[in-house]
Amino acid sequence: MRHHLLLAAAAIAPLVACTPRAIVPEAEQARVARELDGRQRYLRVAAYVGPLWSDTGKVFVSDQPASEVDLVETAGGTPIPPPPFQRVLPPGTPVRIARVEFPSSYLIAQRVMTTPRYHPWVYLQVGGDARPHVVVLSQTVATYEDVRGELDRLLTTDDPRPAYGALAPDLRDAVLRKEALEGMSAQALEMAWGLPERKRIDRPAHTEEWIWPGGKRRVYLREGQVEQVEKAR
Repeated sequence: MRHHLLLAAAAIAPLVACTPRAIVPEAEQARVARELDGRQRYLRVAAYVGPLWSDTGKVFVSDQPASEVDLVETAGGTPIPPPPFQRVLPPGTPVRIARVEFPSSYLIAQRVMTTPRYHPWVYLQVGGDARPHVVVLSQTVATYEDVRGELDRLLTTDDPRPAYGALAPDLRDAVLRKEALEGMSAQALEMAWGLPERKRIDRPAHTEEWIWPGGKRRVYLREGQVEQVEKAR
């Protein structure tokens, strides 16, 4: 009987896979705190926000759609997508980096189980919402440069609001919908979809192919403007 109860409990409990994470030396953690804690930044791109999985007291911030977010898994390796996003923050939203939190055994035990609890978290303060906003970093970050490199994909020291405000109204609306449109400039595309995982550039032909994680989104540009948009169905 006890064996069956254990099986039933295993079936209903959310089991989150634990994968090896980088060891961040204390000197690097101290440098991250010294260089980033309390710093003012702006969102470089439009960002989705919604609950941090089961931790509804925190807000998950991502430039990627839920279908591309692979941060939490069951013990069997099945991805657990984040809850539906609630809104989109526009490019240029002012934020303040409260702190960067590297997972220790103690912190992992304190975090809600069904969250990316084995990853470093960057806590942001966003005006108008007292809840902590969290950017989840890769488990492989091990240095200040790693942290800065990942954050720079989402945050910037330069205010992008003038460039965003200069877009035509239909393009500003598309950016807020996180939608790529034909004829959109490369700058507007970046604001809408964020930086791609990689680019293929043919300089003689003045063409570029931007590819997002897993090849689920691709955009072809010619002379700096979107020519074709492809999304996996």
